[in-house]
Amino acid sequence: MEFLGKLKSVTPDLLALPGAHHFCIEHFAGYQSEPTSIQLQVVLLHEAGEIYTIISDHEFSASIDVNNLGDLTAAASKMSREPICLSRPFELETVSIQKPWGQEIWYSGIEQRGVSTVKNVPLPWLLSVFGDYLGCAGAPMLLKILAPFPAPNLGDLYFEMHEKKIEVYVVTQIDPKAWPNGSGKIRYGFNQDVISEFESVDRFRNSYQLSVNEYRLTRNEIDAQLKSLRTQQGLSPDIIVAPAVYNEFMAQIDPELRDREEWLRQSMYRHTNMLDLSIGDVVTVAPMVPHSLQHGVRVVEFQTPHYERYILSFGQEVLTQDHWDTESAMAGARTEIATPEPPVQLSPGLDLIADFDAFKVLRLMLDPGDSAQTQHTNYTIVIGVAGEMTLDDLTALGPEQAFFQAPKGALQFTNRGTTPATVLIAEENKPPL
Repeated sequence: MEFLGKLKSVTPDLLALPGAHHFCIEHFAGYQSEPTSIQLQVVLLHEAGEIYTIISDHEFSASIDVNNLGDLTAAASKMSREPICLSRPFELETVSIQKPWGQEIWYSGIEQRGVSTVKNVPLPWLLSVFGDYLGCAGAPMLLKILAPFPAPNLGDLYFEMHEKKIEVYVVTQIDPKAWPNGSGKIRYGFNQDVISEFESVDRFRNSYQLSVNEYRLTRNEIDAQLKSLRTQQGLSPDIIVAPAVYNEFMAQIDPELRDREEWLRQSMYRHTNMLDLSIGDVVTVAPMVPHSLQHGVRVVEFQTPHYERYILSFGQEVLTQDHWDTESAMAGARTEIATPEPPVQLSPGLDLIADFDAFKVLRLMLDPGDSAQTQHTNYTIVIGVAGEMTLDDLTALGPEQAFFQAPKGALQFTNRGTTPATVLIAEENKPPL
């Protein structure tokens, strides 16, 4: 194995060299609470047409000597790691982010709150060292699952809006206890019938703003009491508690105050629009459209890696900021009819479910025994939704398993199971040079 010293970048020539090479490279971890530079130790192996690597932020043992995949696997094992094959789809490991309304499960998240991994290696390390080869030298498309609690209000997400961020939801589960008829909900935009009650849209906006202001006064009163109850129990006032504990605390709030909160909340939400959701439905959320996924509706979400948002309202205390953004959000929020773009069938079993400037998402559905190819130009992120498929005949892909694929002209999918299977394939759209 040849030691190449400290490199500024990994070139195509290096990736094409046969055999094993050891080098180090500087990585800036701007996503950490205290951003810092990390010197990464890298072993790169080119064998039988495949590219493998191990990466560490610690010095390798002086005795490390890699000549083949067996050596690389043994070296990785000593560090409680496994080699990563860059030329095949590699699985994205998840990190769970707790929320007052449930949890987000991140597959490609890179920020202070959490970092996704690949075989226990932080994803940003891979992208920093091999980003050019992987077709993603910066922040990747963000793939996550939203898993709200089934309880009404407690499991309802923020009613929020984004200026730049684009989101695509695909409904995978609807809790039967929360929605016995099998139809869930998402709050999406504003109620056109209520808007028509006013002389102008501006007066509607004012009415909504007033209802939010009135609700928040009562919400603040309840949240102050909940903080006091948490403190009495020795809990941090800002900690996210389990639903059962939250309900115990709420039961100690004065019933008249609780009734007033619910009445004002319904009065506020009267201004908004609700859409029905069934398993398999797709919801595209364009910028400037306020929205709030409702309790008990689990979705796969693809979005651009923007983290900006405006919170218009929330049926709990917002722990990540000390204010709501209703006034600034309403200045630019879309109040006209907002309807998610419907999927476009490209061929039997293949739908284009989202097509934005930043990325597009395909949905592929195969019956048992069927196969199909999808064509691509840039890197892709693939996640299973239902059933079992194989990707390029090598990678098994089940529900909520996700893989990153470096740029490749075609991906081959095969349903080797006994039931219909569905996968989502997201591809970043890069502007022409």
